This record gives sequence, structure tokens and C-alpha cells, in this order.
Amino acid sequence: MPKRPLARCTTCRSLERTRVAALKITQLVRPRPGAHVLHFAPEQGLSRLLRDIAGDNYRAVDIDPPRYAHLGIAVEPFDLCRDVFTLPRGRYDLIVLNHVLEHIECNYSVVLIRLAQALSDEGAMLFSVPIVGDDFTDAIVDASDEEKAARFGAFRHYRHFGRKFIAETLGMIFDMPSDYDLTRDFPPEVLREANIPEHHWRDFTGSSIFVVRRRDLRV
Repeated sequence: MPKRPLARCTTCRSLERTRVAALKITQLVRPRPGAHVLHFAPEQGLSRLLRDIAGDNYRAVDIDPPRYAHLGIAVEPFDLCRDVFTLPRGRYDLIVLNHVLEHIECNYSVVLIRLAQALSDEGAMLFSVPIVGDDFTDAIVDASDEEKAARFGAFRHYRHFGRKFIAETLGMIFDMPSDYDLTRDFPPEVLREANIPEHHWRDFTGSSIFVVRRRDLRV
């Protein structure tokens, strides 16, 4: 894994992927004031940005809300494997979920499809996933918590998206570019100012932020 000097901001606690997401939200997606925003596993700095945009229309959710008590905001309980089907279609102007899909014990494709269906006509979903190595792995097992921790680690990463199989996984769900290049959207000086290391500029990594819309669904 590449070294990550000063990866986390000491002020807002953001990581590289969070800062890339902020750039894409503010400079590419540009949601209007008062937009309806759904934010999964809310990051501190990104939550502040999204609340400034959405105001009372900001909704933060997670399967374990007490983890976010330090943010000082209301985080609603939400289980993506069950509650995703309760989301109203066409409701949200922006949905954000970073490094969430690797943790869910259900069909991630169905979750992404249903989230996309909850987007408004011009709404956007921003998401990122762990991309480690070339191969894709996915497992849902009948096991105790101890066995799962031993097999998948303390953070329960049930799947990893390999860089050689983005087209055969995420690209089967959404019409999306076959490669990744941040310099198509941002000049190098902007990326450096945001402390995005060059190894995240091109090719798929865990800091790659995908932006999709409902019309991008292929199914």
C-alpha cells in the first residue's frame, strides 16, 4: 500500500477520498442550496460541507449511530440491506457513501441500484470502495462474530473491488468511464492544494470517487 504522509487533515479529519469527494461536490456536482442530501457513514468535514449546502434537508444515516456522537448531529439508524427499500424514488439530489459497500452482508448491486432509483432527475450519487490489488472478492458467510473478525478483519471487509474488474462489477450496474483520471476535471495545482497524492490521480484506488446519476443505470 502506498505511504500516506499527512493523509488525514488535523482540522476536519478528512482523508484523501473525502477531499476528492468535496472537490467533486463543490466544483462538478454543485448541488443547489437546500438540496435533499442523504449521507451514509458521515465524515466530519464532509458532513459540515453538506449541512451548509442542504440545511434542514441534510440527512445523515448509519447502521450504528452512536459511533457519530462526536459530530454533534442527529444520525438516524439505517441498515442498507433492509432499509434501502424504504427510500422514496426520485427524492434525493445528492447521495454520498464512502467505503460503506464493503461492510454490508447482502447484494451490493441491488443496494446501488435502489440508491440510484432514489435520486432526483438531476441528482448524483458519489461513492467510493476499497480497491486493493487486481482481483474482486466477495463473501457472505454464516459464522459467528469471532469467526468473521478472524476471516475479514476487525472492520469486516466482506468484499474488495479489484482494479482489473471495475468494468465487470460496478461497470455492469452503471454506464461509467472505463478508466479514472482526476486531471480531466481538476488541474494539478488544485489536487496538490487539496493534498491528493499523485498516485490517486489516475487509475482506480480506494480514493477514487465515482459519480453516477439515475440515468446511468444499465439495468
